Amino acid sequence: MSIDPYSNSPCGTNKKIKFYCPEMIPDLEKIERMLAGDQRVAALDVVQKLLEKYPDHSVPLFYQAVLQMQVGTEEKIAAAVGEFVAKHPDNPAAHALNASLLAASGNPAAAVEELQSALEFSPQQLHFTVYEALGAVGQALLVDSKIPAARAHLMLQSSIAPEEDDMAMQLLMRINSSRELPSLLKTDPTLAECPSDFPKKEEFEAALTEAGGGRWRKSLGLFEQLKAAAPRNTALLENLAVLSATLGYNDAAVGYLHSYAAAAERSDFESAVEAEALAQLLTDDPGPQYDMVTVPFAVADLEGVLEKLRVDDRANLLPVDVAQLADGDNPPPKVAYWLLDRAVPESAEGLTVETAPNVLGEMLVFGKETDRDARLELSSMKNDKFETAVATLREICGDTIGAAGEEKLLGQIPMAESSLTWSWRLPDSATPAQKQELTRERRRQALLESWTAQPQPALDGKTPQAAVGDAALRVKLAAAVLVLENAGQQQQWNFDFNELRQKLQLPTLDKLDGKQVDIDSLPSVRLYRLDPTTLDDTSLVKAYGRSVISAERAAIGIFAEALLSRESLAGQIDRGELYGQLARNCGDSNKAIEYLKQAQAAAVADGQSAGMWKLAELGLRLERREAVESQTLLNDLTRNHMHEAEVARPLMQLLYQFGIIGPDGRPTGMPPGGGQPAPAAPAPGGGGLWTPDNPSGGAAPAGEESKSKLWMPGMD
Repeated sequence: MSIDPYSNSPCGTNKKIKFYCPEMIPDLEKIERMLAGDQRVAALDVVQKLLEKYPDHSVPLFYQAVLQMQVGTEEKIAAAVGEFVAKHPDNPAAHALNASLLAASGNPAAAVEELQSALEFSPQQLHFTVYEALGAVGQALLVDSKIPAARAHLMLQSSIAPEEDDMAMQLLMRINSSRELPSLLKTDPTLAECPSDFPKKEEFEAALTEAGGGRWRKSLGLFEQLKAAAPRNTALLENLAVLSATLGYNDAAVGYLHSYAAAAERSDFESAVEAEALAQLLTDDPGPQYDMVTVPFAVADLEGVLEKLRVDDRANLLPVDVAQLADGDNPPPKVAYWLLDRAVPESAEGLTVETAPNVLGEMLVFGKETDRDARLELSSMKNDKFETAVATLREICGDTIGAAGEEKLLGQIPMAESSLTWSWRLPDSATPAQKQELTRERRRQALLESWTAQPQPALDGKTPQAAVGDAALRVKLAAAVLVLENAGQQQQWNFDFNELRQKLQLPTLDKLDGKQVDIDSLPSVRLYRLDPTTLDDTSLVKAYGRSVISAERAAIGIFAEALLSRESLAGQIDRGELYGQLARNCGDSNKAIEYLKQAQAAAVADGQSAGMWKLAELGLRLERREAVESQTLLNDLTRNHMHEAEVARPLMQLLYQFGIIGPDGRPTGMPPGGGQPAPAAPAPGGGGLWTPDNPSGGAAPAGEESKSKLWMPGMD
């Protein structure tokens, strides 16, 4: 392999081979030939011989580090990279390799610093190791839950990626489409332009230039210098917050966001609230927490305990195979029960939120073991209902159980979060419509009554109700509601948060006139407020596209409905896809089935297969445990669509998920959705609609029984 002597040295310096290491050309050609032939160990031998001649030269040190990272032990890798950095502290490749090493070692904070050094030492054309380090550091930040920083690194890598490498873009798309992440964490890191009246415009622009090249640490330092003379300038504070979050300096970002919110409150209340909301999301402090504990109770009479639990309606048998609850070599429990605050009504007729049975905890009964006496273990949250749970347990079991043993901590849940969760056991006869209505009413109570009475760390420990009228907490209170609303939209809560704002005497968030805003720069968290009637066709399509990319569920529903109603766009849009999006995001299983039927009809009308939408309907029917409808769809899919790649494999995954086939693909004879039901705790948001791109849709609701078994070929 011939090397061009006028090409840059391979080690990251901005020098030509002819003038930097001409005597090494034969060795470099030999090394490159070995690398092309996947002879890395042999190439490392050649590099070691070069190091004997040139122990401090960056070229053999570079190759040594790269090859050790491919074939060496952790110790040798660290030694090779460390030597390269120590002997060439201004070499961008040395710092980039060290950044990748630190990222792989689980130290993203140090990796960020090394990558910034690499970028600061880099010429305009980035070395390939710097490019690779951007991806490695971005992924490490993602694992570390530094979402804004991870997105910024991956966005920079994607912007310079060659056409054949779309890994960064694919990962970004997965992050952006995640419904688990709040929209504010997925906002693109946009820097404010220099204000027209700012006295040091050149310095401001110089800082922006550094940021544009990915030299965020250097840019941050320049903006910090400018802030000294203008501490309340909102453009400076905004950029300092963005750059700090981009670098993963979350604590610093939170401080700057607080300062920005305070400075911008009067001039731009909404932006101030969004900044404060982001600060709350970036804060690690969860505030006061409840312990989740397991408490063992000595069993004096095992048969007596089992009988008392069997006959008391407040002990509700858990529908699980207790053999699966074995802990290592220890035997499984004999029985498993939910502990309820009241009996489950035989009929769901007239059931209300107040009369629905609540789950106080879970009970496992263990027999006598070689080194342990028989015991009953109660697992519950140590909140204001814990004493009630213990008292109910003793009332049921009487003198068949003895004293409580030492508690075992299982985990913790923030008190503010616990006010929005609940567990209950609804009657088996409750219809999906009843469950949805009860869930809607219970959530409304949780938001308007429980949450507003719960002290919040974001409000300096005050409750939202106590913060009403406190001018110093007005932005923080509005931000807390915005964070809650954003979560509710992603989880498909059917609740108008303006009702909560009105109760807390906060400004409501009303519709936006599409003619008065720039859709491209509008924060994604505001998309759902755009009035589609004020958007022309191009703007409507753009708004819908942005909402899909950022997984803004409320906005998706609004714009999909608007697109379907636009006669001017007939024939230009994929109606099946739009109905499918509505099904995924409507939060109502009955409506979802209607939308999926419409998606199927639209696909057929367009000359396309309806298999994907039939598959989505099957997932929902299985979840609802509608065996007859499921059987009809399964027959249709196996008869007419198994040749379609987007149907065949996902169908097998779906059937396995619901226990209808086993890992070997053979029918199990399980009823539809027949797995391990779970209590509605917390109440589900969107019904868990199964779709080909969301194969993890929810299993069957608790307590429901199948109508019949699904028939699969080979079962008779």
